[in-house]
Amino acid sequence: MTFTQTASFDSSDAIRVPSVMDYVHDLSTLTDEQLLTQSLKSPSAFEVLVTRHQKDFLERATYVVKSRDEAEDVVQDTFVRIYRFAPRFNESYGTFRSWAMTILMNVARTKLQKRTRDWLRTTQLEPEHYESLAAPSEEDAMLAKDTVTRVLARAPEDTAHLLRLVYLEGLSYEQIGERESITVGAVKTRVHRAKKVLQKLIQDLDI
Repeated sequence: MTFTQTASFDSSDAIRVPSVMDYVHDLSTLTDEQLLTQSLKSPSAFEVLVTRHQKDFLERATYVVKSRDEAEDVVQDTFVRIYRFAPRFNESYGTFRSWAMTILMNVARTKLQKRTRDWLRTTQLEPEHYESLAAPSEEDAMLAKDTVTRVLARAPEDTAHLLRLVYLEGLSYEQIGERESITVGAVKTRVHRAKKVLQKLIQDLDI
């Protein structure tokens, strides 16, 4: 007599092989600090960090530099630096977010300082061109304010006085002319000269 036993297979007994999606899901449950540590071994962990914070970083950078395109550059550079300096991160820096935000603000500040230097790097103009100079925009004045404040102490008094009126008080050329009892043309001439002095001071300070 031959006895044949037919084995039944229950799909619930099968060994489940983890999928890529399972791995991504597991990463998403990690804290920022854990992801940063994991990213030293697996780039996928860093991608989760980028996805988690990219939008927030972009909004903050845009608020600071006032340009979407430049903000995107700031965020990209920030993440590059975060990845580069990840091995140095430790709890003494606080949370990942506070540490990363410090890097973001430093990158954004450097971008603003470079923009200010480029803006101040004007070509030599002939006296008859001064009248056609446009008054500084509100955004230009805001971007230059931090840099100007840092160098005013080194500027000659007459130059420092004029720079305070333009950049710190935000007065127009017409308002400065009325306050100083000089023509708008004279104001433009003096502002142009003051900008050259300011540019030299910025370069000397290497900021």
